[in-house]
Amino acid sequence: MGQAGMLFAFGFLLLVTAIIVVSIITLAGASKAKASAAREANYRELAEKATLDAAEIKSSLIEIKSRLASVEQVLKTID
Repeated sequence: MGQAGMLFAFGFLLLVTAIIVVSIITLAGASKAKASAAREANYRELAEKATLDAAEIKSSLIEIKSRLASVEQVLKTID
């Protein structure tokens, strides 16, 4: 009978340890998933910004080309 109490205590500690380990693993997985989602959101935002910047650059280049064409036309009329 004396060993039954010790066996119960050992089993209880083993159960508590297993619960703690499983909890830590679950929390680590959730934390990793949250970090991954945040990283994806940052990349998505960066890609959208890059797309907008590219469109702005394209419109600026079109404007510069039209101005250059008008300057060329003025220079041709001067000659």
